[in-house]
Amino acid sequence: ELPRSSWAEYDSSLISDGGGVYSRALKSIRVTPEVRAVLGLADDVAALRPDDLISAILRAPVDLLWNGGIGTYVKASNESHADVGDRVNDSLRVDADEVRARIIGEGGNLGLTQLGRVQYALGGGLIYTDAIDNSAGVDCSDHEVNIKVALDQLVREGELTEKQRNGLLADMTAQVTDLVLENNRAQTLALMIARTQSRAMVNVHARYLDALEAEGYLDRDLEFMPSDKQIAERQSAGSGLRAPEFAVMIAYTKNADVEELLASDLPDDPVLDVDLFGYFPLELSERFPDAILRHRLRREITATVLVNDMVNLAGISFDHRMTEDSGASVSDVARAFVASREIFGFSDNWREIDGLGSSVDLDTQISLFLDARRMAERGTVWLWRHRHPPLDIAAAIDTFAAGVGFLCASLDEVVAGRVA
Repeated sequence: ELPRSSWAEYDSSLISDGGGVYSRALKSIRVTPEVRAVLGLADDVAALRPDDLISAILRAPVDLLWNGGIGTYVKASNESHADVGDRVNDSLRVDADEVRARIIGEGGNLGLTQLGRVQYALGGGLIYTDAIDNSAGVDCSDHEVNIKVALDQLVREGELTEKQRNGLLADMTAQVTDLVLENNRAQTLALMIARTQSRAMVNVHARYLDALEAEGYLDRDLEFMPSDKQIAERQSAGSGLRAPEFAVMIAYTKNADVEELLASDLPDDPVLDVDLFGYFPLELSERFPDAILRHRLRREITATVLVNDMVNLAGISFDHRMTEDSGASVSDVARAFVASREIFGFSDNWREIDGLGSSVDLDTQISLFLDARRMAERGTVWLWRHRHPPLDIAAAIDTFAAGVGFLCASLDEVVAGRVA
């Protein structure tokens, strides 16, 4: 135990009874009764070497294990320590099937190997990836850079002084926080819904993996994604892909879709200005709309926002399912999706369902999400089947939105009974 004089300043109320701050350089650390109880250690364990204590923490029977350090602490049981490539932590690392926490969060990078994550998930634990758990930080940095690009241009043009620019940045902090958290919450919700459909859609997911690999976007071996044979074995056992694998798929889906949209003229469609403005804090978009429209990364931001919305709301395999049979391009699907989204008020419906919170059970809420998804998906299919590509998004919205809105509002008056 370190002497108090060497401790960093801290609020002692944050340390539970029996806990303390210790150095990994110590020969041994005294294990208090409270620590023994939390870690599920035997009553006769009085002290442990630091590495052994860390291993015990990794195996603790807790709700949440949060990794915030540097190093890889959990591997799959069929991996060697040499496979991990983190020799410093070889002596304390544990296998995924030894972890008893119900949930693992990765605040640090690569706290677990990908195979370790999958083994833990196959054993019933909930985990995504370090990229997902840290994505809000990346998103926040992206917002900061893109906002500064717009504001710095205004400073160069004399619209703002340096002091005004700095003050506006500070004023928008809370708005940026809300935008980032909402975007990342939507992504995690998409992953949760994918988990609930993993068994029912296992064949679709298998074909989609094959497509990503065939098109050169995904290296299955590099990302430790399951082979067709392994997926078939899981299907026979009544399961499908797991959350860490969906986390990889959603990243590759978004990257591939953004690349394809940027190769088209879709990001230049004025209909998508609402998506572009929605990326920025309200104060900036209302005061300086021209600066946003002239943003040098406007196309990239527009494509990214649209893809995030499409994948988060319509699902990870949405574009694959839409293009698989029709041969339509991703940009054609995205055009039809935007039109369908606006015609049916998909985003508003989604927010309304999301707002139900704990007032309904989770299974009911997910069922409602999927109903909203199917409606938007069927609208997307109808539009690219019955309108010549490239779809005029604005014209389609003008043609159908008012009628669909009237129909939805009047259903209670003209339809009786339960829909079969």
